[in-house]
Amino acid sequence: MGWKSVRKRRIIDFDEELSEIQQSIIETSNNLEETKEKSNETSDMLAVLEDELNDLGITTPKEPFREKDDSKNTFSNDYYLNLSKKLEKQIMKEINSDFNLLSTMTKLDYIVACLIGSIGAIVDMFVVKIPSQMTYLDTYLQEGSKMTKWLKSLGVDEDGKLKPFLAGLEKSSKVSYDASSKYNLKGYKNDISGFYPKTHRLMSLGHDPFFGLIFGLLDILNGGITLIDSKGVIHQVKLEKYQNLDLSDKIFAPYLWFAHLLSDMCTKMGVPVPGWAFTQLLQFGSFGEHDRTMADVTRFMYIEGYDFRHLLTMNSVPATVELCTNIYHKLTLPNKNDVTLTYKRELQDIQEKIRLEKMLFAAHSVAMSGNVLKVVLSHGNPLAFNVAQLFGFTKQSVEMLVMQTRDKTAEKIVRNREAINEGWDSLKNDDDK
Repeated sequence: MGWKSVRKRRIIDFDEELSEIQQSIIETSNNLEETKEKSNETSDMLAVLEDELNDLGITTPKEPFREKDDSKNTFSNDYYLNLSKKLEKQIMKEINSDFNLLSTMTKLDYIVACLIGSIGAIVDMFVVKIPSQMTYLDTYLQEGSKMTKWLKSLGVDEDGKLKPFLAGLEKSSKVSYDASSKYNLKGYKNDISGFYPKTHRLMSLGHDPFFGLIFGLLDILNGGITLIDSKGVIHQVKLEKYQNLDLSDKIFAPYLWFAHLLSDMCTKMGVPVPGWAFTQLLQFGSFGEHDRTMADVTRFMYIEGYDFRHLLTMNSVPATVELCTNIYHKLTLPNKNDVTLTYKRELQDIQEKIRLEKMLFAAHSVAMSGNVLKVVLSHGNPLAFNVAQLFGFTKQSVEMLVMQTRDKTAEKIVRNREAINEGWDSLKNDDDK
């Protein structure tokens, strides 16, 4: 084998090796180009995603997570990892938020609610007024309510005596808790302050239109009287006269209580506002020129005609607010689609209920403010205070608290589902364009 033969055969064929390397370089270059194109596409998709997230109110970090190499147009793994965590945090915050769960009131809703509350305040000032005409502080002549005056004329004749039917009830429903002064409580040695004919229905818990159903029945069955005197002392006195009641009297105790309450309601002093007897426990404060306690003030109010019949008059204010607000709400309800999914209808019903409660709260707040103004304009006369409106405002405040603390899980699920649907519909419309 000669030299020529060795040269022709070559130990390493460089031409073939270089050809393979060149082909590998070409393939690698093509792969890099494809990677670059995909990276550009990914960047474009991320930019679109960031824009969509910004439209939804979710902000994404630009720095320092985004690390872009201009030579390769790629993003680091840390950027993707931190972006993912940030987006997850933002999305979970959006999912669990209370946004759009409390139905918003329109400007018209606020205006109407304030107008309705103002109407209630006008009714309070010009219809409710005070129980009867009086000269407050011996200086200010104040007109009484004609509505209360009419209510107090029911059940009595021109001389102020009970009509035959009520007079018959009074005679047939004698009860132990109707003792009218401490002199009727023979044998009871403790002093009962301020207990006399004009105040005995206020202090006797059996005369209460609400709590009397409990205390009145217990007094009938025990043959005694439960009362709270003007010093806030609770007394339970057994009366010998009523200790040996017939079984029939005990069986018909509810009837005796109701019949006696009905007959007393139409008398001159009437029966107190429900729960008013417990105001005698309020032994604090120093009001007016006589330094009266709160118990003294409420007792003065009852003696001056602040009874159950005037409560009916005072109820015209919250009744006006409730009626007008519900009518407006009914008239402004959106039309319901029969083909709407059940869960959507339920969410709409919840939101409309919330809207109604918010309107009622606004209207009652205005009416309550009007009553405060009425007391001021009446020179601080406590008889101008509308306890029925206070009950209405308190009730609505509790409703608002319950509404705020309700379980919102189901509502959040429906809201988020709707947001997803809207998002997909928006993307679909963009693709169609």
